Amino acid sequence: MYEKILVPLDGSALAERAIRHAQEISRGHGSEILLLQAVNLPIPVVPEAVLVPDGKWLDEARKEATRYLEGIATQLRAAGVRVRTLLDDRPPADAILHVATREAVDLIVMSTHGRGGFSRLLMGSVAESVFRATSRTVMLVKPERHAVAAHPDEEGYLHIP
Repeated sequence: MYEKILVPLDGSALAERAIRHAQEISRGHGSEILLLQAVNLPIPVVPEAVLVPDGKWLDEARKEATRYLEGIATQLRAAGVRVRTLLDDRPPADAILHVATREAVDLIVMSTHGRGGFSRLLMGSVAESVFRATSRTVMLVKPERHAVAAHPDEEGYLHIP
């Protein structure tokens, strides 16, 4: 059912949470996992700022992304998973959609950052953009919520960390 599973990563532990889900699905279906990282210039905080592409910076970013993805791929291969690593120079959502189409993936497994409100408005949501723009199956892995704990001396009160 799922021959190719795309897992977009950005180098964060949060994004990496999607890997174990993809690995479990792969184990059940014998799927190939495609690890993807978008390597491009960051968007300036101030819209009027202009970032001039620096070939040296981009080359270093690609090398670092390749090392990062290969490190994860090595662990997956050791567990018996077929895996490939891919880099793309487009912005993250565009890169995910492009690679999903080019590689004819059956499933995209990705983490959400769990942003809401103003933060989401400012930063946008790559996961939401991908989810809305593709007809492929998308599995979104939500971030863990902090546990709500009651203080032992104050039974009637809840403290949210």
